Amino acid sequence: MSTLLTDSIQPCSVVDIGSNSIRLVIFDTSAGYPHPVYNERIFCALGEGVGRCGHLRDNAIDDALTAVVRFARIVHEVDAGPLHVFATSAVRDAANGSILTEAVHSRTGSEVDVISGTDEARLSADAVRYGLNLEDGVVADLGGGSLELALIKKGEISQTASLPLGTVRLTARMDGEMSRMQGEIIHYFDTVSWLKKSNAPFLVPLGGAFRNFAQLNIAENRHPLNIIHGYTASPSVIQNRIDLLAGMSTRSLSTLSGIAARRRRSLPLTSVILAELMQRSAPSTIAFAAVGVREGYVFSRMSSKTIADDPLTAGARAISLRDSRYGDTSDVFMDWIAPLLPRKKKARTRLQRTVCALADMAWREHPDYRATYAFERSIQYPFLGISHTERAFIALSLYLRYGGKPQDEIVTAYNSLLSKRAIRRAEVLGLALRLAYRISGGSPNLLMQSSLSIKDDRLSVMLPPNGAAPKNSRIISTIKSLCAARNLKPGAVRATRNSGD
Repeated sequence: MSTLLTDSIQPCSVVDIGSNSIRLVIFDTSAGYPHPVYNERIFCALGEGVGRCGHLRDNAIDDALTAVVRFARIVHEVDAGPLHVFATSAVRDAANGSILTEAVHSRTGSEVDVISGTDEARLSADAVRYGLNLEDGVVADLGGGSLELALIKKGEISQTASLPLGTVRLTARMDGEMSRMQGEIIHYFDTVSWLKKSNAPFLVPLGGAFRNFAQLNIAENRHPLNIIHGYTASPSVIQNRIDLLAGMSTRSLSTLSGIAARRRRSLPLTSVILAELMQRSAPSTIAFAAVGVREGYVFSRMSSKTIADDPLTAGARAISLRDSRYGDTSDVFMDWIAPLLPRKKKARTRLQRTVCALADMAWREHPDYRATYAFERSIQYPFLGISHTERAFIALSLYLRYGGKPQDEIVTAYNSLLSKRAIRRAEVLGLALRLAYRISGGSPNLLMQSSLSIKDDRLSVMLPPNGAAPKNSRIISTIKSLCAARNLKPGAVRATRNSGD
């Protein structure tokens, strides 16, 4: 056995036996949320047999068993156990589903948890609550065998539904006839009375079939951030995409770049389901996410004490503890910058805390590339609980903290994601942290011996005693830049007195 994971990682390994594919994900849960460190998928199409005859096909069972055995071996070899195996629609609805579950147990020693449609809906909703920091919305998780729906109200799951409308199963059951499939979709949606009464601001479509719409929009609209998680669009934009796809021939659909062939084939059916979802739930925003039942399943196996209140700040703290010179010093830096950026709004405060936690992440890099490194790493890192706008804010703040300029091309490419006020706040935050590090060298103890104060629109800076931070040109220049960004005038810059003076 070889260990690929470091001692600091707390692994949780899950195998998801779905209607379309079998997937292994090894998560690190040490920060209080599931962070994927290994991900592999094998297609088996278990749902096709269930859709046609109600049984898993023998060859599909063999393929699925081979995949699970391989995954169990990987987990064993990298010491990422225990292994959790669960199955969804295809296995729970197949008359012979027990053949596969018993074979998996016999070959791997792992019991297969066959989760109900209600539980699947709740797990997906849990993943969205944490993964998008969402308090109100409709979650729709479309797989090969079923469509799970959940309503989140004030942070709690209030309604669920599981419908037999998976793309693989529905296509097999209706022999691919679109008119018949549309009839089935309308019939089953009519059974979900709460959907039209949800008054939810967000619709969150989950699953690979739905993510295609985000991929197409990102590519064709030249969205600056090529990340699906946290991408948002208006219902009208998504409906326009659906209308465009509806007018495309099979040959034209086959030319779509960035979409797998099997996904392209299901685009017309997926479009109908998504359009029906939008019409019935009437959201103001469509929010896409790269989480789902697997993340929810891991959350359900973590103790309430270990689950982070906010996965974004928890993820930033984990990076800080691993990569910063002095560990997580975000509280000290948050207190120091408070006169410039008061903690009035929760959403802004969590972003400030995230930036403060990441503010020393690039110290090992070459000085000429620290700003670029901090920007690119923070904007690309697979954080949870974050939107594209928040990614851009964090990355811009860190770029400026490391001496970058707000007019540099690397950051202006993302300005469309931020308002002018947000850009200004990022500039103030970045410059404040640059000043803090120039005064303290990153030492929290030294920083606590200095302070900022604002009076009559003047910014005064108290430096540590004994010349620990001399009043040099770099500090003065940073103060002037900070005052300009914050519409303040430079005030006194002096050293604090020793207690014995």
